Parts: sequence; structure tokens; C-alpha cells
Amino acid sequence: YQRRVREKRGRKLKREQEQKEAEEKLRKEQEEALEKLRKEQVQKEAVKNSKSAEEVINERMQRVKEVCKRLNYPNSNQYNMYLFRKYGKSGISWCPTFKASSSTWRDFFIDNVLGSHANFMGTHYHLGVLGNQILTRGAGRGASAARKRVFSGEAEDSVRFTVVRHPISRLISHLRKAQNYPDEVRAQRGDWVEESVINGRTNPLWDTATRTKYKREWDVYINEIGSGRHSPFSDDNPYLHPPYPVFPELIDFVMRHKGRDDKGNNGHWRPLSNGVISAKTTWTSSYSLNKNQKS
Repeated sequence: YQRRVREKRGRKLKREQEQKEAEEKLRKEQEEALEKLRKEQVQKEAVKNSKSAEEVINERMQRVKEVCKRLNYPNSNQYNMYLFRKYGKSGISWCPTFKASSSTWRDFFIDNVLGSHANFMGTHYHLGVLGNQILTRGAGRGASAARKRVFSGEAEDSVRFTVVRHPISRLISHLRKAQNYPDEVRAQRGDWVEESVINGRTNPLWDTATRTKYKREWDVYINEIGSGRHSPFSDDNPYLHPPYPVFPELIDFVMRHKGRDDKGNNGHWRPLSNGVISAKTTWTSSYSLNKNQKS
């Protein structure tokens, strides 16, 4: 009996060690990816520093225009545009790009335009709070050819801006939020988390009983997030080691759904060019998220 106990303990320790090694490998891969992005950004900044701010912004505008024209996206209904009339001579319009400082700008506009009393379904910092600021689609009457709008209610000389960020950096940022905040795993379970984990770790050689047991344990674990306790589960259940998606699983999910359905068009990884507001309108400014800014 003692021998069996020692063997079981030994197997458990081995699995724990393998899990730690896998997590350490994942951490290193993510750090290497971010370091590569950082070096690329440093090189770009070295070039940008020799140019004026106006030159840099004009280059970004031209880049957005060229990409949208090349990709020829027909739909301009992917993103909303929010107008804030209190800023500048004729107001400013903001197009949020998720995982590219959108929460920072959202919170700024909520606090400075609507105030501390504003809420959406009981939540203060929620994009729904800004619902009344969304512009109506359709160009206003008399818009000039040079400044044609697909939204009415904007002045001819109003300012438009958005923020862009490297797509891989956006994916890593989104993944880290799920890894660091269990509530995010539960909240986004149906959006991408469950499919990423189950598809990425299911062994086709499992029998029905094994597959059912592992999936049931994962369901129970996710449902108990936030309760302060977790029911026991199998030490060898791959769905729960770790209980959140890893980077290759997210990439596989995005590629499976790319261009197919709403999951593929999720705003957390959908390219800015897919919004294609920029393909049909004139942008005033496009800002790149600073490499040192927290995601």
C-alpha cells in the first residue's frame, strides 16, 4: 500500500513539474515575442524621431489608406464612432480599437464628459455609457468630396482620431488578461475560451468516458470561479493544467474563425482595417500605442 502511495505521489509531482516547465516555456515564448516587438518599435522610433509629428501622422494616414484600398473591404459597419462636442472648435470623434488603449480613452471620456453618476447596467466604466455619443451612419448633406463622411452630425472641420497597436501585441495583451484574471475566463467562456481549450487539448484517442469526465470537471471549475472554492478534479486533466488558454490555442482559434463568423470578427483581435471606416472617410489622426504603456 505504501509503495502505491509513493508511486502516486511521485506521478503527481512529475505532472506538477511538467506543468511548471510548460508554463515557464510559455512565459519565455511570450517574453521573446514582446522583446521582438520592442526591438522593432525601437528601430521605428529611431526613424520617427528624425521626423516632425506632422510627417509621422501623415505617414500613418497614408498607410491606413493604402491597406484599406488594397484589401478592398466593402463594409463600414464594423466600428462605432463617438463624437464629443466639448473638445476643440467643432468637436472630436473617436473610433475605439480594443486592446489599443480603448479602456483608457473610454474612462477619460466617461469621467470628463458624463461625470461620476453615469452608468450602464450598474457599471460606470463601460462603453455602453457612451451610447448617446455614437454618431448616426450616413453622410451629412452638403459634405464636400474631400471631407465626405459616412456619419452625420459631424462638422466639416471636426477632428477624428483612433489608436493602433501591433496585432500580435493585442493578442498577447488579451490573453494575459484571461490568464491573470479568472473572472475573464468565465466571462469570455462562450466567446473563445472554451473552444480554445477543448479543441487544443482533446486527445482523439480518449474514450467517451474519459472525454466526458474531463469536460465535466472543467465545466465545474469554470462555474465555481469567484465562489472561493473549487471541487476536486483529476491531476491528469489537461483542460485544467492550466485552466485558461495558452497562446497557440488562441492563435488556432482566431485562424479557424477568421472571416467566417462573429467570433472571427471579435473586436479584441479584428484588424483596424476590417472596420473600414477608414476606407470610406478621412482620418485626422492615428496614434500608435506607446510601447511602455500598460495593456
